[in-house]
Amino acid sequence: MHALRRLVTVVMIAAAVAPFCVVLEAQTSAAASGNRESAHDLVRDVIYNELHDRERDSHWEYRSECFSSVEDLVREQIETDNGPVFRVLERDGSPLEGPQREREDERLEAYIHSPGQIARVQHAHAEDEERLATIMRMLPDAFLFEYAGAQSGDQVRIAFRPDPAFVPSGYEARIVHALAGMLTVDQRLRRMIDMRGVLAERVDFGYGLLGHVEKGGTFEIHRRQVSAAHWKTDLVEVHVQGKILMLKTVSKDQREARTEFRPVPSGTTLAEAKDMLNEPADRGTQARLVPAASPRR
Repeated sequence: MHALRRLVTVVMIAAAVAPFCVVLEAQTSAAASGNRESAHDLVRDVIYNELHDRERDSHWEYRSECFSSVEDLVREQIETDNGPVFRVLERDGSPLEGPQREREDERLEAYIHSPGQIARVQHAHAEDEERLATIMRMLPDAFLFEYAGAQSGDQVRIAFRPDPAFVPSGYEARIVHALAGMLTVDQRLRRMIDMRGVLAERVDFGYGLLGHVEKGGTFEIHRRQVSAAHWKTDLVEVHVQGKILMLKTVSKDQREARTEFRPVPSGTTLAEAKDMLNEPADRGTQARLVPAASPRR
């Protein structure tokens, strides 16, 4: 039973969503018409943009700092036509040196010359992309939306909660439908800036015999504009707990912050990406990262 893992996958996929380049501007000015558009219509436009952005290729290099209950990693990662490739720079707060650095060099070299591994990564990425698209298409129908608080410049906050009239099908849809929380969007550009949610109720599978996801689990996704027409996810944080077959307790506590976004030339090969990854490794990791988190409230 993979429901809990799929919830985490759905949230984490957002960190790998392909380029953000379509901008659906408002066709009419709400201020000019004297009528504020509904929160639901604004969210539908935002989701439209997020989905259509994925249709155009654009690749980026960035620094990733990931904290989890298993280990803490600092990685340099590059997106390519053949999938992502990364180099581990630090593990649990210590830079890779000596034998550790050599093993990482060997791992990276073996990966870019392994068609089987590359194909598996590409296949998994394609499945994740399709799963995310399915979930995102569901959002405008699965939730009720309303404005929360006063508008601040182009930014507006929108509260969301499950629509009781929506009937989810499948484990993933049931988990997503149990979320409630807050969206922050750029109203002019029709882009998502931040999404925070909490599981408002426990979700059982097979009347609880197959497993469940506990009430109170949280997640956050934060986005930033990295160029005039591109947005990238710079923060993903997930905290969920549950059980599988009433026996195994499963928890997920993970936070990943991404910084230092740089565009990667079109057509960059895995071998070229590996050479690019050697540069930050040679420079070392003396400068500590500052996670690009959104302001806490």
